Amino acid sequence: MTDHKKSQIQTIVIIAVIAAVCIIFNTAVEGKFFAAGNIKTLIAHAIIPCFMAWALAFVFACDFTDMSIGAIIVLAANLSGFLGETKLGYFGVVIGAVGLSTVLMVFNFFLFSKSKIPSWVASIGMVMVYEAIGIFYSNHQMNNGKTISQLSEGMRGLAKAPAIYIVFAIGLLAAYVIYNRTTLGFAVRSLGSGHNISEAMGIDIFKTILLAGVVCGIFVGCSAFLNESYSARISVKTGLTSMTMVFQPIASLMLAQVLKAKINLIFGIPICALFVYGIFNMLTIAGVPSGTLQEAVLGLIVIVFAILAQRKQKKVVK
Repeated sequence: MTDHKKSQIQTIVIIAVIAAVCIIFNTAVEGKFFAAGNIKTLIAHAIIPCFMAWALAFVFACDFTDMSIGAIIVLAANLSGFLGETKLGYFGVVIGAVGLSTVLMVFNFFLFSKSKIPSWVASIGMVMVYEAIGIFYSNHQMNNGKTISQLSEGMRGLAKAPAIYIVFAIGLLAAYVIYNRTTLGFAVRSLGSGHNISEAMGIDIFKTILLAGVVCGIFVGCSAFLNESYSARISVKTGLTSMTMVFQPIASLMLAQVLKAKINLIFGIPICALFVYGIFNMLTIAGVPSGTLQEAVLGLIVIVFAILAQRKQKKVVK
């Protein structure tokens, strides 16, 4: 039997097992899992972090680790809500989130590139800075008898059908083309082999890193305005808790990396996000508390997927 046929059989078996588990679980919970309302919620919850996972794909390809993305989303979402409730309307919702996210991601990449600090250390420092800015903003609003920015019901259409599916389709197409079909995508992926090798290939490393920061910022901004549109308001985070927003997208990305020999990484991310969020949806329906126990499951998922994604690596992985 050829390796290709073995791979096809393995894929079919995996799909069959997942389908069987879903059917059995749906029967056990009296049809709640496959209920139309639950499926819509599950898809929405899977779409929003896809943009964060696509951004992380570029971050990791640059050989960086950025844990501040969650804190950036909090700030960008609040600016999105503020501008959305002004005369700017939906334009403000989008441009506020995308604009601020792009500026902060480019700054992060500049810092990672020019400083001698490991990116994961620098990014944790930036988490503290961005969370502090969020707290300052929240306290300022409270001292003036106001609350943090909140979108009214009429301005939350981007997180509803059909707009959310249109935004997702545009994001998927853009991520695929940029990552796989452009000079920038090739240059970014080459950075993962080592900056010295990329420089020997004639790649302008600093320019590539800054452009990758712009791309990441756009995807992070999309996640921010979708989060704001879905939830109406995003509360500020403290004590590095914004980092938890990154864990589920990382799990989706890690699983997509495991499957990238069979499915293109960019297409694999939404499939894996649906799988990851399906697990948490099952836990919620089953009555598992959304705090510690679900976080423990998430931690195990991240560890397992990371091990599987790096099992063929022969060098030290950050």
